[in-house]
Amino acid sequence: MGPRFGAVAALLVLAACPSPAPVPVRPQPAGPPPAAPADAAAPSQDEQLAAIQKAMNELDEASQTCWAAAAVERFDIEGELTARIEIGDGSAKVSVVQDSTRTPRLAACVVAVLTGYRWAPPLRGQTIQLPFKFRAPDGQNLIDRALVPWNGQGKISIAVLLDEHNTGNPSVSMIELAIAAGGTTTARTPERPELWYFLGPATVSGTAVAAGDMMFIRAGGAREIKAPSTDAVHAVLVLVPGGAEGAARAGALPTPSAGTTKRTGPVFLSATKAKTYGPSTIYAEPSSIGEPTLSASVLTLKAGASVAEHVHAKETEVLYLLEGSGTMTIKGVAMAVTPTSVIQIPANTKHAFTATSAVRALQIYTPAGPEQRFKGTP
Repeated sequence: MGPRFGAVAALLVLAACPSPAPVPVRPQPAGPPPAAPADAAAPSQDEQLAAIQKAMNELDEASQTCWAAAAVERFDIEGELTARIEIGDGSAKVSVVQDSTRTPRLAACVVAVLTGYRWAPPLRGQTIQLPFKFRAPDGQNLIDRALVPWNGQGKISIAVLLDEHNTGNPSVSMIELAIAAGGTTTARTPERPELWYFLGPATVSGTAVAAGDMMFIRAGGAREIKAPSTDAVHAVLVLVPGGAEGAARAGALPTPSAGTTKRTGPVFLSATKAKTYGPSTIYAEPSSIGEPTLSASVLTLKAGASVAEHVHAKETEVLYLLEGSGTMTIKGVAMAVTPTSVIQIPANTKHAFTATSAVRALQIYTPAGPEQRFKGTP
């Protein structure tokens, strides 16, 4: 794994104004507080302010998760969101009173978090306002694909994992497809080179492929992917160059019909024929696909293994975690990697990785080149 992988949390930089500066609006009584037992003293203002600070501290991580969920579509989300919370006994009514982020998904998530939060007793019967400030990073390196929405048409559903909108990197896009049992893409001709990694068995232009196999198709070629009649199939699709995958986000691949013109077919890259060099099993490289557009490998690391900090001068690296976890450090920022992480590391970016548990990942370089260093590994 190239020396690179930034921490998701850092790339998504989301600050939820944890310390009130200015202090999150002091709680203002919405009306007379509920009658308290004669022997119970009303909470002091200091107790109420302490309860607000406690809430902001505890809500920081949840608000970052809300930003991350919204940033799977675009990373440039920033601004301030102020919520009004009417706190009852065991419940809360939340409304957004100001939102310069203009991101409905973020606002809805924050409202849900505040509604479900267990507010401290000193705040019961009070109405408060809390500000959340969000800063957009220069780009985004790590995305949790569990947060990525699926959209589909017919028997094909699509999740855009990486594109220029959510990473800021136009070099490569990564999409996951789900084709329902018996479904087909029909014969299509891609306008960009495509690399497919199959997570289950399928048929490609009449040829059976197994889980773990790959397929490369040149721009202007033709391919048809069919799911078995009894099972759905998932596949990872890498597109070079990338871009803003608007059609895919709407649930459709932007590939025209192949028609009746005779076209170049797929290059099949079977797992049984891939060659292993140290931690890397190389499927696609210039010698096997006939062009230097990209390389594709499966990277395997043992628990505790580390990849020292390094940089690829001209190549973007992309990783799709198949299993395992660890810490990716990109430009000095450490990020947690989980089994549902996807990562993109732009060219000329320092990165390093340490595996917490055994890791397997689809590894792409575009253009090809860095994969060759593994050939000197015993």
